[in-house]
Amino acid sequence: MKRYALYFSGAFLAGVACVLFAPGAFALLTRYWGLALAAGAILSVLSLRRRWFALLAVLLGIAIGAGYTGIYSARLVRPLTALDGRTRTVTAVVRAYPDVYEDSQRVELLVDAAESGIPYPFRRFRTIGYLPLTEQPLTPGDTIRAQMSFYVPTVRQGFDRQRYQMGNGNFISCSYVRAEDETRSPVLFEVTHRETLPLRYQPLHWARQWGERVMTELPAREGGFLRAMLLGDKQSLDPVDEQNLKKVGLSHIIAVSGMHLMFLVGLSSQLFSRRIGVPLSIGIVLLFIPMAGCSPSILRAGIMTLLSCAAFLFDEIADSETSLGLALLLLLLWNPYALYSLSLQLSFLSTFGILRFARPVETAVFGWLYQRLPGKRTRSLARLFGATFSCSACAVLMTAPVLVTAFGYLTILSIPANLLTFSVVGLVFELGVFLCLLPFLRVLLAPVLTVLIRHILGCAAVLSRLHWGVLYWEEPAGKIAVLALSMLIVVLVLSKWSKPKFTVPVLCMILTASVWTAYADRRDTTFITLHAVGEGQMITVADGYDTLSLIDCGSSARQDSLCLLQEYMNWNGFERLDTVIFTAVDKAHARAAGELLRTVPVGHVILPNHVKESDTLTELQSAAQERMIPLTVWTQDGEVPVTLPGVTASLIGGVDRKLGVRLNGLETDLLILHSMTQKMLDGLLDQIPLRADSVVLSNQFEKEDLFARAMEEIEPQTIYISSGYETATRLLGIPVRNTAGSGDLVIKIKHN
Repeated sequence: MKRYALYFSGAFLAGVACVLFAPGAFALLTRYWGLALAAGAILSVLSLRRRWFALLAVLLGIAIGAGYTGIYSARLVRPLTALDGRTRTVTAVVRAYPDVYEDSQRVELLVDAAESGIPYPFRRFRTIGYLPLTEQPLTPGDTIRAQMSFYVPTVRQGFDRQRYQMGNGNFISCSYVRAEDETRSPVLFEVTHRETLPLRYQPLHWARQWGERVMTELPAREGGFLRAMLLGDKQSLDPVDEQNLKKVGLSHIIAVSGMHLMFLVGLSSQLFSRRIGVPLSIGIVLLFIPMAGCSPSILRAGIMTLLSCAAFLFDEIADSETSLGLALLLLLLWNPYALYSLSLQLSFLSTFGILRFARPVETAVFGWLYQRLPGKRTRSLARLFGATFSCSACAVLMTAPVLVTAFGYLTILSIPANLLTFSVVGLVFELGVFLCLLPFLRVLLAPVLTVLIRHILGCAAVLSRLHWGVLYWEEPAGKIAVLALSMLIVVLVLSKWSKPKFTVPVLCMILTASVWTAYADRRDTTFITLHAVGEGQMITVADGYDTLSLIDCGSSARQDSLCLLQEYMNWNGFERLDTVIFTAVDKAHARAAGELLRTVPVGHVILPNHVKESDTLTELQSAAQERMIPLTVWTQDGEVPVTLPGVTASLIGGVDRKLGVRLNGLETDLLILHSMTQKMLDGLLDQIPLRADSVVLSNQFEKEDLFARAMEEIEPQTIYISSGYETATRLLGIPVRNTAGSGDLVIKIKHN
């Protein structure tokens, strides 16, 4: 029966996927599902062979999964998405501590549908709400009454916010309605604070206390890592450290999942013996799940852990694969749209890969070594090394499709990264728990934790500089490398039939050659990147892995352009900027200028002529003087060549306070005119004839006659808009690409 449960769970997943990802397949299924079920029933009755029952389980799983998702969508999702664009006076309960911004706060709400006059099958539903700031901070259990405008989140900067929210059970979002006068105050917003925290929200309070205690007892960088590792709370995690962990395949350390629950269960068994520790672990797991945020990955791990503990209590042998299937089934029954969650996809795929393939891979690669090593301790260490290697390899293989589809890359650095840190991660987690529960031991624990965490972060930082370890699917050599890696794992799993003595060396040679080719290809390419920074502009020009130049460092008020730049530099291994060009000195083009020059080594700065006095200019000049950075004020009119490594570049002067930039490559001719208003651009075109294949503009098209004249003069084939708002896909018949919807835009210049 266990196998049939696994088959049914996998088929149920397939049925859910048909509805969510392939509506056409679902329509076909609904037309013929009765015939398929009838055929399966006849086959199972006519034959007592087990494979027919397995077929019936699969058919039932697909049909029930698809049907259940369709009903769930019609009854629970569509009534909420129908609220899109509507305004309601809402009564809701705060479900979590809010994320506070400069002028608002984002919080999870539980809306009382009946009291708010919203027709819904259940009394309450979940949503994400943007509320005004409050003098007294909001806490879980507080009640709000406000006039809210509902909306369906859109794709922004390449990130599908609607699917992300649906994966977490929030099918609609809302924002408070502001008055149309100058005050822009909320039309209606009332808060009733609870005097005591309700019991159901107490785990969130404890998690908050743990996080604050960790940040108090450890240095900021190490405390942010431990807070993320223990609770999945990344608000204090250094962005560069987070990126390094992602780049080397150690993100699972800070995404609370099965590994963390395994540490908890193991710690409980070590302290109280297995007979007492396992029952105690059930309560610990049930308490830890809400503390860690109830994400799909922690729910999956929690269900599997509880099933394993139950099997131990009833003297049963736990089937891990069946437990995984049941965990998936329960999660999809609770919310079929959880399948949209990347954390769920990665968690289940990596766990399944480890359970199903890790042991065969370990045997195929290290079995001969285990037999030849002398000494029990030596063999134990070798087995630990082999298990870590095989688990990492199988996790990489199974998650490769999701990683490549969602992020466009795959890292093979996870294997050495896990080998270097596997002996430390569990110890850090357990000592972190003791630090939170027994703060009087901080004098002993804090120094040890600091050293161990620095080892993990140091390994991630060192490995992240190995550019060849990241394979990009968009490149032909990257595709070959990913496929060769996948085939290598398959060959090792099927070693009895695949003749590994011949195939493994061949695949290893292909993998090595393709990895080196991919590395060399990127090394010999210049990347022009238009970064998604809202209403501002930031463009980088990266010459392989050698030099980096920057055009502007501005952003909208809600985005940190310097932080984005540092992440980009860290990901690509740059430590300094060769040249920085500011096409204007204002918030949209130089918001982070002063901090940039004080933080990042810069070789040379170029400014426009006749820039007006402002705080931004004063800060920029002061920072340049402090760091002794050469600063050039561009006074030349017309188009004049300048030196930018990796590309042919020129500056376009003639307009006070503004500069234009042209970037040229083999098949690239990009004109950057973002800083100029329509009148300025019209005046410039009167002085200088400009032509270009592509042009970067700001989102200002109020004067259609000037815009039409400019486009007729420049004759671009593509318009790039670095804007915080969506625009049309075509303007005057010219294709438009916008960072608001697709995120960073990259133009490549290949070198011979």
